[in-house]
Amino acid sequence: MRWLCLVCATVLISVRLLADPTSLDSLPAPVQTTLKALLKDPKETVAGVETYQWGPAVVYKITIALEGHPYLEAHIGDTGRLVRCDPIENATGEDQGRDDDDQASPSPSPRI
Repeated sequence: MRWLCLVCATVLISVRLLADPTSLDSLPAPVQTTLKALLKDPKETVAGVETYQWGPAVVYKITIALEGHPYLEAHIGDTGRLVRCDPIENATGEDQGRDDDDQASPSPSPRI
């Protein structure tokens, strides 16, 4: 049973590793049009493109970077419709030094 699980995991991982990354030129024309509308600043670049199946449609998950830092994640359907657009949290750690005492819940004091 363990060997079967190991073989299945190996096959799934190897298929994922052998998959070609999606290039911008291979995107459908409606997706490219929507993406060009999202890229308003000349400093914005496409950091990555992934695809996934959502029902009968293919959705393109596109990460947009500004000055080399990812800041926006757009999900565009194969028809060019913008399904979802989310900002990416700052993962560089710049906000770690801020004071979060206001957000912390106070601990109850013991009653004597």
